[in-house]
Amino acid sequence: MTVEVKAVTTEAEFADALEVRFAVFVHEQGVSPDGERDALDDDPRTLHAVAYDAHGRPVGAGRLLAPHTDTAHGQGTSHGAMDPANPHIGRLAVTEAARGTGAGRALMEFLEAAALERHGAHGGVRVELSAQDQAMAFYQRLGYAPYGDGYLDEGIWHHDAAKDLTA
Repeated sequence: MTVEVKAVTTEAEFADALEVRFAVFVHEQGVSPDGERDALDDDPRTLHAVAYDAHGRPVGAGRLLAPHTDTAHGQGTSHGAMDPANPHIGRLAVTEAARGTGAGRALMEFLEAAALERHGAHGGVRVELSAQDQAMAFYQRLGYAPYGDGYLDEGIWHHDAAKDLTA
């Protein structure tokens, strides 16, 4: 599947990103709607990305939180192990039909490039994320190393993970 990942710049694109997130997190996984949408969505430092298929349908979404923001894990709980001085990739979601097609990898590559461009110092930056345990193999294939103890967030087991990016 060919996907185009773009930074969200319009209300319509943001609505597309939320549509994907709610389909995956709320409808499939049972996360509360109030837990899925948070104040960091509206922070002007947050970069939202959306992936579209060849027909222009939204098939994936994710966001990049700037350093020194409240790095809320998963769907809104603060676990506290992550370093707030590092950017955080979160709310990565791919629709069921688009899983295994490369849409998730394309989103991660886009968000990693943005993290390096926006927050990299001396050609590098450490990116952190909170991964659902069932998705950890995906993140490990992309070079993320899990650390710390697992924890429940919205009833779903998670682990923190990090990756050092270089230009």
